[in-house]
Amino acid sequence: MPPEHINGAHQTPAQAETERLEDEKAKALEDIKICEKGHMLRRVKRGSLRAPNLVAIKEQQRLNYHSHYFFNFLPDKMKSVDISEVLEVRPGYRTDNLHKAARKYQFQEVAPEDNCFSVIFTHAKFLHKSVDFAADSKEIRDTWVNALTFLINAEKAQRAQFNEKQWLIQQFHRCDFNKKGTLSFSEIWELLKRLNLQLSEKYAKAVFSESDIVKKDGRLNEEEFLKFFNMLTERPDLAFVLRSYSESGVEGWTAKELRNFLLEEQQFIDISESKAESILETFEGVEQDGKREKIMGIVGIRRLLQSRWGDILKPGHESVFQDMDQPLPHYFCNSSHNTYLTASQLKGEATIEGYILALKKGARLLELDVFNGDQGDPIITHKNTFITPLSLRHALKSIQRTAFETSPYPVILTIENHCSTAQQQVMADLFIEIFGDQLYRPHAHADKHPFPSPNQLKRKFILRGKRGVFAKQEEEDDEEKDEQAIAHLAPMIESVKNETLASLIGLPSIKVSASTMYADCKNHPHNSSASLAESKGFQLCDSGAPLAAYTVDHFVKIFPKGLRQDSSNVHPMAFWTVGIQGVALNFQTAGEALDLNVGLFRINGNCGYILKPPHLLQGNDLRSFSKPKIKLGIGIISAQYLPKPDTGKDIIDPYVSIQVFGIRHDEWKVKTRTIKDNGFNPVWNESFETDLACPEVAIIRFVVKDFDATSSNDFVGEYTLPVASMRPGYSSIRLNTGYAHTVDTSATLFVRIAIDHLD
Repeated sequence: MPPEHINGAHQTPAQAETERLEDEKAKALEDIKICEKGHMLRRVKRGSLRAPNLVAIKEQQRLNYHSHYFFNFLPDKMKSVDISEVLEVRPGYRTDNLHKAARKYQFQEVAPEDNCFSVIFTHAKFLHKSVDFAADSKEIRDTWVNALTFLINAEKAQRAQFNEKQWLIQQFHRCDFNKKGTLSFSEIWELLKRLNLQLSEKYAKAVFSESDIVKKDGRLNEEEFLKFFNMLTERPDLAFVLRSYSESGVEGWTAKELRNFLLEEQQFIDISESKAESILETFEGVEQDGKREKIMGIVGIRRLLQSRWGDILKPGHESVFQDMDQPLPHYFCNSSHNTYLTASQLKGEATIEGYILALKKGARLLELDVFNGDQGDPIITHKNTFITPLSLRHALKSIQRTAFETSPYPVILTIENHCSTAQQQVMADLFIEIFGDQLYRPHAHADKHPFPSPNQLKRKFILRGKRGVFAKQEEEDDEEKDEQAIAHLAPMIESVKNETLASLIGLPSIKVSASTMYADCKNHPHNSSASLAESKGFQLCDSGAPLAAYTVDHFVKIFPKGLRQDSSNVHPMAFWTVGIQGVALNFQTAGEALDLNVGLFRINGNCGYILKPPHLLQGNDLRSFSKPKIKLGIGIISAQYLPKPDTGKDIIDPYVSIQVFGIRHDEWKVKTRTIKDNGFNPVWNESFETDLACPEVAIIRFVVKDFDATSSNDFVGEYTLPVASMRPGYSSIRLNTGYAHTVDTSATLFVRIAIDHLD
């Protein structure tokens, strides 16, 4: 029966969808209850099945499972992983470990693919860690996949929009070990120390006593706990904002005053008074007398500025807002280097996790270093290293499954081809078999026409590489010329001699040089693509070669020099300012370079493509710009809930560094004073300003560090975005923290931005 006629009542499509979602939620909650009781599951480790052990979900917050010691005579130990650390759950043989195990027929018999699943979570020592399980049936497997997926999605939704009240309630329940529903002062005091708050214990006890109003028994219930925190975290900065936009100078706004604040200060548009009243009711959350005019107070503005109304990104820039119908070379492309690696360039293993991570982070250019494999099957590995290889077939299947989850726009696969003619044919067959109609096949005269647009290439795979005859791979050739210090030279390898594979290359390689680049702008085919080692790229930039003009119509990729064996990254900014589209980075290595990449591509829906500014599309060299276009003012006001860089450290001494990257004229760096012993709610109230001549390509990075007089200052958190996508007004910036620079559940930086146009 159609959904609109269920239960004999007519339903709109929206009602039917709501009912479907409610049914899915009910089923997920049912499955969670089953998983809380647990199942005896067999863990798959190092390609073999272990004995069954109880696996269970605890309080919808943790996954408990058993881990085996290397020595079998030692008893198994219980491990517990927070759901907040779980990235995804995958059904079937969809990790390297399960893929290798499934090569044995005996394994497939006792642990069929329908019974297996993998839990992928973050890990301090690895890019990702997978824990693989085999259930007794497909039904049990599906129960676990459904339950964990629901909890993971709920956690992601919470991270996407910080809800301070909900976060505090979570902290309350995590401290309530005996599940009495109340906390003693000693339990709360331990929490305060973990949350980086340095204050007098006597003062904290006084606030605790003032909050203990129900039973007055020396314990706080959930409501009292929230009151305690509100008293402890008073926000005079927000009280000042309220007074500034109150016509009577009080700490409260009418709907009219809220509307004025959103229009004038926050620079939103289309805010009517009735909409402002609705916003007020949403965020104030306090029952008010219906006869009186509703007022937004300190609680409401606190919540308001933690929502989209306090987002530093301009409205709409979080989704695709740019013209996606221009030729592909008109866009910067989110690009990864040696995507199959998750650690150094010399040892470890080639893994599908590198591809999955890069794609989920928005990468649209991946690398495949393909070599002859045993039994005629091509493999992916890194030349002349101790990298354990990965099956090309396994890699392509993983790429095909994940490629368009984050973005519908095309994925470029750069092929470094080390294969014989016979295995080139196998490679070509694999591309055709696995990608099918999703594989972009250039037409006969593709070189004479502008390359298709991202919209025309939606959900397509574009192969990029050499089409020529027996020769060194161009990328290696460039790298070897650039790196005289490398002790070994790659052997002469057979490039694409296979006609089938050659016909599939959509972006064929070509060489560029400073001496011929003016002519190359006209003579090189539209679909040709150059690869440059970073050293050669910097040489071309310094030589004054017309890179901005060349990259209007031709796609260029920069890759790290060979000496970066620790997987460090080349700094991308100089290349972006001359229009180079793809600066390939090691996505496993957090730091300034990768933060800039994340910052540039966070806009436009994180779709992996950013339209270059008009000056670059006209081929203009931005480096000569010097006349200021805007005056940028930044107020660093305060921060909240900053984490400790190291859990064993004392309370941090935070300061904020602000840096603008762009053309040389616009480069700028300042920092605030250091606040002693306060990572909980430090207040700076400092202002800075600078002029920018080319804000269209400028990127700003906010970094919080912990000052250390005896060693290097520790990273606490950061946030990076294009200046052109920054909204003026007050913003609560959610910081990226930890070793992987991921979005923190609670750490925020409160700022005020002013932008004055000078021309």
